[in-house]
Amino acid sequence: MGGTLLELYTRLEEQLGKENAKVLVDAIEELTEEKKYSLKFELKEELLKEVATKEDIKLLLEKLQTLEEKLEKIMERNKNELLKWIIVLFVGQLTFIVGLVFTLIKLLK
Repeated sequence: MGGTLLELYTRLEEQLGKENAKVLVDAIEELTEEKKYSLKFELKEELLKEVATKEDIKLLLEKLQTLEEKLEKIMERNKNELLKWIIVLFVGQLTFIVGLVFTLIKLLK
């Protein structure tokens, strides 16, 4: 029995007798424990509504992995597109330079 229950027991013992005081204090202690358990359970339920569970985190990681795969495909497609344009521009510049060289050679003759 806690400090306050002991005080209650002592006062009830004077009024009701030893046996009745013990029964009453034990009942109060049991009800207190039940109420404490009930409140603890309710608090746990409320917290579970607010906190991410392992399943929530697993689902989020799966979504992130899917997004990562999509981004990798987009980046690969963009990389190939960019490489294609770089080659086209390189060939264009090379053609321009070759044409310029031939023009200069003709002019210098």
